[in-house]
Parts: sequence; structure tokens; C-alpha cells
Amino acid sequence: MILLKKAAPFIFFTLLILFSAGEALAGQVDSPTIVQLGDKKGQEFSRQLFIKGLTPANTEVLVYIDGIYTDFAKVKSEGTASDSFYYEHSTALAGGNEVKLIARDKTSLVLSPPVEMKYIIPPLAAPTLVSPASGKIIGEPKPYITGLVSNWSFVYIYIDGVYNGRTEILSHESGTANFAYKPFLNLEIGSHKIWAVAEDDLGKKSGISNILEFLVQKPMPAPTLFSPVVNSQTQYNQPFIVGLSKNNSSVKVFIDNKLTGQFEVANHLSGTANFAFKSLSLARGSHSVYTTATDSRGKESKRSNIVYFSVRQPVISEGAREEKDGLVGKIEEPVSESGQESPLSISPSGDIENKESVSKKETAEVNGQITKKGKSSPGLINESNQGQGGLGMNLIIFIIFILAVIGWIFWVNRELVKEQRVNKESPENPPSAEKKDDSSGNSGENKLF
Repeated sequence: MILLKKAAPFIFFTLLILFSAGEALAGQVDSPTIVQLGDKKGQEFSRQLFIKGLTPANTEVLVYIDGIYTDFAKVKSEGTASDSFYYEHSTALAGGNEVKLIARDKTSLVLSPPVEMKYIIPPLAAPTLVSPASGKIIGEPKPYITGLVSNWSFVYIYIDGVYNGRTEILSHESGTANFAYKPFLNLEIGSHKIWAVAEDDLGKKSGISNILEFLVQKPMPAPTLFSPVVNSQTQYNQPFIVGLSKNNSSVKVFIDNKLTGQFEVANHLSGTANFAFKSLSLARGSHSVYTTATDSRGKESKRSNIVYFSVRQPVISEGAREEKDGLVGKIEEPVSESGQESPLSISPSGDIENKESVSKKETAEVNGQITKKGKSSPGLINESNQGQGGLGMNLIIFIIFILAVIGWIFWVNRELVKEQRVNKESPENPPSAEKKDDSSGNSGENKLF
């Protein structure tokens, strides 16, 4: 009995401790679970930190970066024992950061054990140069230097070991940006080497890129273009692109600034080849075309002169339409001198060719009768041709006749006056007789006026 009394306090304190420990265990919160760590697209160890995971229901998630509390994660209730959460850091990280997450019960504010991990970003990757390709021969003294680089980076360009310039900061949603840099000074003729170094916006630099070596030579002569041609071998909306280029060259054709085709020229003894490239079907309206030439080693010329042209659908003129479709009758197909049919051809401007054959067939003489439009009309005169010619001839004959009559009148009058003068001066005719004749009014027998 005495022993029981001595053990009672020990038993009481033991039960109290066990009860407290059970209550504490019952109030503990589980730690969050990280599902994704990197960026939104799943790329690991990106400078744009993005965390996605699960946390116990009715909890919130506290985020610490390098031991400093930054913000709560966004929690979405799933209606299950666990809710989902995500967190996106507002600024880019330099790398080597410590990330810690703690879940906290919303009711009791009991905290979970922290989840910690190192967030190490790998070194900045060096750029990758793409062009000019190693071993390439170019004729451009300021060639474009192109390549690829990681997001949020500058690219420094070195030519023959000398810093030449840099790009602007580059970024692309894919995580890798492309760039194009043009030297600010002409490169001398000869061999050159280029490489690049990247630097991010936090000052971290990459190693040296791959090295490209290329050869600069005098540019290849550019082709010369003439106006596009439409003839019987093509259609109005597929003109021939014609011009001249150096022998042994490949010509690229750019219509409306888009590569339309490429072909090898047919060499000529003179050293300059002419070419005719049939374009694809073009829409009606204005267009432009230029070309470049590339030799057998890959050296490309500058672009040629630019030629502007228009594509218009051919339209038959109104006069030809009336003649063909029939005010008087329908025109038959013209016939050549050999007796074979020679179909009408329409030029791109809409004019009908072979008009001489048509005009010959419009009027013809059959058995002494004039026909119009190939139809026989007995007893009628073709007013369009013979009527106009006959009217002109009659007018000329009438004028000649009038002039002849006037000339004859003047000649007769002059002869009469001469005869009267001779009679007046003759002694055989006394003045009295003359006066008598004048007073009698009978002298009109010998006067015309």
C-alpha cells in the first residue's frame, strides 16, 4: 500500500507526458511536396524560378529564398486531402540559391517541417555561330553573322581576335534566341575568323563560341534585268523574267521580295548568258522582281536592278468585240495566204493581232456583187469602201469641170474684146454707123456680156 502511494506521482507525470506528446503529434502538419522546379515550360534550373507542388488541405505555403521570406504560394483547393500550389519568383535568379518551403495550417497556424533544396543554375552557355559557314567564299564585305544564344543575353562579336561590336539583349519564348550582326566596317579581301561571347543581364559571361573561318573575295557581278515579256509561249499572268548573267552562275529570282525560283544559266561564248524564267501565276496588280547570281563556289552577288511591272487581264477592244460578236454578222476565223486557218491572237494589251487578214475577209467581191461581212447582198454597194472612194473622185471631176468652164468663158470674152477693138480702128466702119448700131441695141448679137 505504501509502495502504491509512492508510485502514484510517478504514474501521474508519466500519463501527463504521454497525453501531451499525443496532442502534439495530433497537431503536426506535413511538409509540402515539390512537383516541378524550374520554369513554366519544365526547363530545370531556369533563371525564372517557378515552383509547383502539393500541400496538405487547409494549409498555406510560405516561400523563402536564401533564408529570406519572399511571399505565399498560390494555393488551389482540390477537395481532397491535398491542395495544389504554385509560386513564380518576380525577378531572375543568378544561381546558387537556397529555396525553402513551409506549410502552415490555416486554423491552428501550426507549421510543418521545412522542405529545402539548392537551386543551382548552370554556367551561361556560349553562343553558337551559324553563318558565314566555315570555308564559305563570300563577295559581301559586310556579311551578316548569325547564331543562337540563351535568353536574356548580349552577344559580343570578335573578328580576327578584335572586338567588333555587340547585339542588344536577346530573348525568345523558347528559351533560345537567334541573332544577326553586321560588321560596321568593310572586311578586307582575304581570310577571316569570327567567334562570340555571351553575357547575361546579371553580368555573368560565357565561354568562347565555335570559331568560323571564311574567305572574302570581290563580289560576283549582279545580273541585269529587263522588262518581263509575254508572248505566245506563256500567259499574261505568267510573264518571262528575262535578263543577263555571267556564265556558270545560278540565278535566284525574287518576286515581291519572295524567292520564286532558282536555275542554272545556259553559258554563251561571249561569257555572258541570257536567261528567261517563266514565273508562277501572279495575281492581277503591281509586282516587283530582282535576282541574284551565285557562282560554282557559292559566292553570291548583290541583288540586281529592281523591275516593277503590272499584270492585267487582256480585254478585247470594243470595236473588235462588236465585229466579232456581231452587229452585222459574226467574224469567221481569218485565213492565211496559204489557205490554212490563222486563229486570232490577243496581245497582253488587249489588241487583236492579224488584223490584216480580218480586214481582207470583211469585204469580198463575188460574181460582180459586193458582199459585206462575207454575206451576199445583190444590187447593193459597199458604202464603207467604194462609196467613200467614188464620192472623192466625183468631187475632183466636178471641180475640174467648173474650172474648165470658167477658163473657157474668160477666153471667149477676151477674143470678143479684141475683135471689137479691131473693128473700131478700121476706116471701113464710119463712126456714124457705129453710133447707129449702139443706139439701135442690135450690137448684142456679137457681145456675150
